[in-house]
Amino acid sequence: MIAEGLELARINSPLLLVTGPLVGAALAAAIPNARASWAIAAIAAILAAVLAFDLGWRGLFTAGSTGVSRHDGAGLFVVPLLAGGGALVTLALGALSKDVSERAAPFAHALVLVVIAGWCGALLARDLFSMFLAVETAWLAGVGLAAVNAERDRAALSGALRMLIAGGVGAALLLLGVGFVANGVGEVRLLAFAETRIAAPELTSIGVGLILLGLAIKAGAAPFHFWVGSAFGRTGAALVLGALAALGAVAVMVRVAGFAFAAPDLGAGVAAVLTVVGAASVVIGSLHASGARNLKRLAAYAGVAQIGCILLSAALGSPAGLAAALVQMFAMLAAALALFGGGAAIGGVALPSLDGLGRRAPLASVAISVAALSLMGAPLTVGFLGRWRMIEAGVGVGWWWAACAVVAASLAGVFYAGRLIDRLYFRKSSAPYVGEGGGWRWLFAPMLVVAILAILLGLEPAWLLTAADAAAARMMGLAP
Repeated sequence: MIAEGLELARINSPLLLVTGPLVGAALAAAIPNARASWAIAAIAAILAAVLAFDLGWRGLFTAGSTGVSRHDGAGLFVVPLLAGGGALVTLALGALSKDVSERAAPFAHALVLVVIAGWCGALLARDLFSMFLAVETAWLAGVGLAAVNAERDRAALSGALRMLIAGGVGAALLLLGVGFVANGVGEVRLLAFAETRIAAPELTSIGVGLILLGLAIKAGAAPFHFWVGSAFGRTGAALVLGALAALGAVAVMVRVAGFAFAAPDLGAGVAAVLTVVGAASVVIGSLHASGARNLKRLAAYAGVAQIGCILLSAALGSPAGLAAALVQMFAMLAAALALFGGGAAIGGVALPSLDGLGRRAPLASVAISVAALSLMGAPLTVGFLGRWRMIEAGVGVGWWWAACAVVAASLAGVFYAGRLIDRLYFRKSSAPYVGEGGGWRWLFAPMLVVAILAILLGLEPAWLLTAADAAAARMMGLAP
């Protein structure tokens, strides 16, 4: 009986990855005690992570049906990252009780689970309308999380309002794009791009472009990044929005592009949108990160630059380019968890507050330093691996300028990420070290340790590359 139940859960894991966190969110919101609510949210997030890793393993490393479409490599690769990162973030939120009041904490925990469920749903949806509903659910939950943080930090309210405005514009573009695709193709199934003759390719191409632009706004890609800096006001919101929501949005962009590349008439338009947004993100994100004066903004804008590298890789429209994009998503999540998590553990975000913390907060300092090296594209880190794969793919199709853009992003990373290492290990501070979370500070440790190990996966990346290649092959319809 138990074995049959587990097998049934595995078969229906795409559905459970959406409904499970939503049920957990309802339970967490219903319990008035902050610690009990957090415990329920953590359990729900961990269970979702287990289901997600099982789904990804079966889909990418073993043969057989997984309950997702044959082209859906992006979902199989990214959903485990999203759910796993969500579990680590939810655990860490137990140490950030001062971000919200006792009364608001249950709602904050519930909103984190809704963010996870929404982006997982968008990455596993089989049609564009379901994807739209999942994206909007996740986005509104993110807005709510930023607004909840405004109870103790009024500056966070500005970020929530900016998110609401940006999300409204993005939702309008998404819905308009879905309508154009429905009229151009005759249906909204994602597999219709590969299986159906497109009656109106120009209209469909415009629709896909609008969908990608709507998602770019929600990812915070340049030049649509005006809400990013202010929305990351409090640490809890920064962890969820900067790591999970940004990964979910850019992954959905790449997923939609992967399906659209299956239709020859759409490839050029999709590549053009990804290229323009990607190049703008690399340049603008790197410039903003170089001028950032606190750790959260530096991490946020470095993430914008990383999103640009991901989109440039996906714009190649080849298995090698898509695999490079997936590897860079892995690197992006690991760096975000290390930077935002390290800053949360230290309890300070202004760059001068990092001075001399290498000895007083060794784990957080190592996490921030390793993330900085990955942002530079330093050898033996997963950041270097992703960018090297993108350079190989770009040069292979003659996109020398794209390869140069990625190299430029790494050079900019040497400047702004090098500042972090300099402050942690080569400067002295007379200010006493307090830290964050009190006795609950140990809850940051799993996230920081996993982020460090993930970044150092560049030392032995065989299984990561195998998974990325298998996922890219599925996205291009080359896998059974």
